[in-house]
Amino acid sequence: MSSLKGIFRLRILTVMLLAVFSLTTPTLLTAAEHKVGPYTVDVDVRSSLMQVIPHAYVKCRLSGNTIKISASAPGYVAQTHEFAAKPGQLVYPVIIRLPDKKVSLEVMTFDYKPIVSAYFDRYQGGTPTDLYAINLYLPIKSWPHPKPSNLKVNQPGYGWPIQQTCDISVFADFYQVRMLVNRAVLDDPKDQLLVYVNTSEEISVAAAENWLLTLQELEESNRKEAEQLAIILAAILPVAEFSVAPLPRSIAAAVAFKRRFAELHRD
Repeated sequence: MSSLKGIFRLRILTVMLLAVFSLTTPTLLTAAEHKVGPYTVDVDVRSSLMQVIPHAYVKCRLSGNTIKISASAPGYVAQTHEFAAKPGQLVYPVIIRLPDKKVSLEVMTFDYKPIVSAYFDRYQGGTPTDLYAINLYLPIKSWPHPKPSNLKVNQPGYGWPIQQTCDISVFADFYQVRMLVNRAVLDDPKDQLLVYVNTSEEISVAAAENWLLTLQELEESNRKEAEQLAIILAAILPVAEFSVAPLPRSIAAAVAFKRRFAELHRD
């Protein structure tokens, strides 16, 4: 029995040592080797949370006896690093950390009104390094129909919706919404991510007309995304006459049905 306990303890110790080794010697596990003149530079590019960025672009050059390194990756702030080569040393391990790009995050209803008490958490832990997590907390009382299809993310330079995934859970009095987008969208000069949440049964005529114009543009660039947006709009558009004519194809039939239904059930 004592020998079994000893083996068990040894296995635990081995696992712990491997974990410590992987954290304290990242260059041995993940660094990319670059030849710079007579020197070899092992460059390990990581995020601010020390996550490996395997798709980072690294460039090394030699200026006199100074080794200059530049590192970049989509959605991160590029960094440079330089150091003087030492006599007799030909191999250099280097860790470069790329900070997250600053991006403006805003959340509003489909009526373009800010959602009071909603807030964002910018923590990126557990997120793949080629993606960016939008962590949104929405008051439960403000969102009567919590589901991924009732939420869209727009980036003015990329169009929308751009979220790849959307997970919803409950945290105290809030819905915790976690959406993942491609980090490349953060490189757009319009460094703003807009989150639209369907919180009402019906939006105003003015807001509806703005959305119909957006839908027209989206139909020309991405028919599938237009149809997804039309599903949301069809449920919340008011029964009214719009200045937008003709109506976008993806929603025209739904609007006609809604108007006909209202006529048949008018008191």
